[in-house]
Amino acid sequence: MSKTHKSILLTAMFLIISLWSSQIHAGNTAQQGVSSLSGLKGVGVVIEDIDPAIEREGFTAGQIHKDVEEKLRTAGIKILSETELTKSPGMPYLYVNIFTFKDEDIYAYHITLELKQMVSLVRKAAVKQSVATWKISGGGTVGAQKLPTIRTAVAEYINAFIKAYRAANPKTP
Repeated sequence: MSKTHKSILLTAMFLIISLWSSQIHAGNTAQQGVSSLSGLKGVGVVIEDIDPAIEREGFTAGQIHKDVEEKLRTAGIKILSETELTKSPGMPYLYVNIFTFKDEDIYAYHITLELKQMVSLVRKAAVKQSVATWKISGGGTVGAQKLPTIRTAVAEYINAFIKAYRAANPKTP
C-alpha cells in the first residue's frame, strides 16, 4: 500500500470515528449538561493552542478567541475577565480545542467545545475539580484553501452553547 493510500485511509478513519462519536456524544452530553448552565452570570474563554502548521495557513487561536467572544457578547453572555473568573462561583469557562492533522493539502480536524466548572464530589465535598459539565464535539476534513470552514464549525458549536445557555437561563419579562 502506498504512502498516499495509507494517508487517505487514516484520514477517512479519523473522520468516520470523529463524526460517529461526536453525534452520539454531542446529543447526549449537550442535553444533559443544560441544567449545569443555570444561574451562570458569565463565562471565561480559553482557547487551546493550535498546531503551528495550521497557524502558518493563517488560522490562529487569537482569531478563534475573538470569534468566540464576539458571538457570546452578541448573545448577551458576559465574558468574565481573569479576575472576575476567579471570583465567580465554580469558575465557569468555555474551553475550545481544535485538533488538526495535515496530510498533503488536506486537514482532518476535531473540535471540542466544553463548559468547564469547579465541582465537588458528592461522597467527599472537599474534593473539587474542574470538569466539563456541558460539551459538544465533532470533526471533518477540509482543504487548506477552505480553512474558514473550521471557523464556521466553531461558530455552530458556540450557537449550540448559546441555545443551551438560554434554555437554562430564560430572560424574565
